[in-house]
Amino acid sequence: MNPTTQEAISLYPPLTLALATASVAAYDDFEGKTVIPPPDYKIYARFTGWNEWFGEWGQEERFGLIFKYHGPNPLLKRYIVAFRGTKSYSDLFDDLFWSFVPFQPYHNSVSPVPNVSSGFYGIYSGIGGTMQHSMQQQVFSLLPEDPGEVYITGHSLGGALSQLFTLDARVSRPALPVKTINFASARVGDSNWAAACQAAGATARIIRVVNYWDIVPDYPFKISGYESIGTQFDVAFSRSSLFPSWLSDHSLLNYRIVLRHCLYLHPQVWVGKFTDAINSWFEMYSTDIPAISHEEWVAAVQAITQHKETILRSARQESGIVPGENFWGI
Repeated sequence: MNPTTQEAISLYPPLTLALATASVAAYDDFEGKTVIPPPDYKIYARFTGWNEWFGEWGQEERFGLIFKYHGPNPLLKRYIVAFRGTKSYSDLFDDLFWSFVPFQPYHNSVSPVPNVSSGFYGIYSGIGGTMQHSMQQQVFSLLPEDPGEVYITGHSLGGALSQLFTLDARVSRPALPVKTINFASARVGDSNWAAACQAAGATARIIRVVNYWDIVPDYPFKISGYESIGTQFDVAFSRSSLFPSWLSDHSLLNYRIVLRHCLYLHPQVWVGKFTDAINSWFEMYSTDIPAISHEEWVAAVQAITQHKETILRSARQESGIVPGENFWGI
């Protein structure tokens, strides 16, 4: 995305921050912490998902919350559906399943048939153990027939789940007025997925908030056949340190800090520093969006990684060690 694109989109601060808070709450609920709903909202329901390990082996986990508006406007009917991201070893295991599987909506049919990540889709539609209903079935059954506005959100893996549900809602309940703002969402599917979202009107309803320095929104990589959809809203924050900062660059808490500052500015870009929410020993820096496109930066990182691997392969051959593929298959 080039910097001029940022001028074409602006986010409404109270709503965007409410969705970020809802996403944080979904994590807190999984961890058994005190859940703080967004202002003017109350917890309406929670839902679970299935993390499959091997065959029938797996684990049911809390994956999200539904909030209902209880604010001062008695005429406003609104629900927030919030999905959490990766937080357990089971989640990490599912994150690594990049193979494609066909997506099946809750009701009706979609064309072309989207191919989506088997790991993400397994959490969304899978069932096991003592579960009575899949996440997909739970969320649709929990929302009332006439919920008014439905906002969908999530972070990282939760962002991917939010996109699956957005397409599903557009196909299964097309009259449902859904909109999605997610944070650091991973990619979900292939060109058929992108075409199906466009045809169903889901693409126009999805906004992805992405940190320029966060690598997760580029996962799984385009080389694997995955594509990004929706409109992207860019922020740019990281830290100046010899230590790796990818966890801090991806942190939802850090995303929320930057958004609290930038959303009330015009343009919505904040230049400043703040304490890293992951490690208070470090300071984070929020900057203008770099002039070089994010795609060029990612390509440069991949080129450096490939060059490093070429050198290491040569060293292994010279030392008599049989070279093999690294974790990313490069």
